[in-house]
Amino acid sequence: MTVIALPPTFKVESFSMQMFTNQRAFGSPFGGSEQVVDQLNDRWLVTLSLPLGHQETAARNEAFLNALRGMTNTCNLWHMKRRQPVGSMRGAPTAQAAAVGAGILGINTTTGATLTMGDMIGVAGLLLQVAEDAVADGAGLLVVKIVNRLRYAIVAGTAVIWDAPTAPFRKVSQPGFQYFTGYAAGVSIDFVEAI
Repeated sequence: MTVIALPPTFKVESFSMQMFTNQRAFGSPFGGSEQVVDQLNDRWLVTLSLPLGHQETAARNEAFLNALRGMTNTCNLWHMKRRQPVGSMRGAPTAQAAAVGAGILGINTTTGATLTMGDMIGVAGLLLQVAEDAVADGAGLLVVKIVNRLRYAIVAGTAVIWDAPTAPFRKVSQPGFQYFTGYAAGVSIDFVEAI
């Protein structure tokens, strides 16, 4: 498996990201009550579209998609319409130790730094979404509730990425570029986070 870099011609027109939660639900045959078990294996699903453009640009994008070889290789994606957090956290923040399955992450940053509900951050290859607004205390500790659970433990001191945090993704659709005289049509592509 190889990580294929996005070409500079890869300009996204529309983008959507949704979380797939791996869970099992069981219903009682007697009273109808339910129990849901969270399998702690959340992953991101991405659908994006590339715009109508020049044939040269489409050819480069086509070569990139073909280099992914279906689901064999991966590429690193981020939330391509929200590159940086709305909150003020910048600089070189680091994570505190966190256990597998945790829904809270401690971040060492500057006093008063903020993250806003919906902001995306990256830690150790995980792409995490902030569940609630958070403000760092006087010691610079920012306690962040996250939407998706940690798939593996985080080691203290791990860098927290705030500018275009990425995770590896696999292409799951088979898009084809349609060429016309002088231009190529836009194309829609589906990806799933590689675990």
